[in-house]
Amino acid sequence: MEVDTEVIEKIQSLFHEVIKSRVASLIEKHNVSLPILLNDVEKDGLKGSWWFPVPGFYGGFSYSFKGEGKDLMLVAESWCRVAGGSGQRHEITVDGYKLVDEEFV
Repeated sequence: MEVDTEVIEKIQSLFHEVIKSRVASLIEKHNVSLPILLNDVEKDGLKGSWWFPVPGFYGGFSYSFKGEGKDLMLVAESWCRVAGGSGQRHEITVDGYKLVDEEFV
């Protein structure tokens, strides 16, 4: 299956917004590079799943794609393993992102 790079890049931009909304200060403090989704997809395809650890957060973001074409969605779950109820799940498409679950960890 061919990957639409514009779709992946738009989803990546929104994913970076989600990450920054949770841990911007830690990303800045530790000078962490954010995930490059095209690199992940080139390596593992759209069926892969990945982990993005965040120093100082004691956790991070797991993420994977669902669907294909115009229905492509990135599902990102994030949590801090030392803070009960910190889990959040976001669904990210080219149209935006939404929080669909929280307090699951």
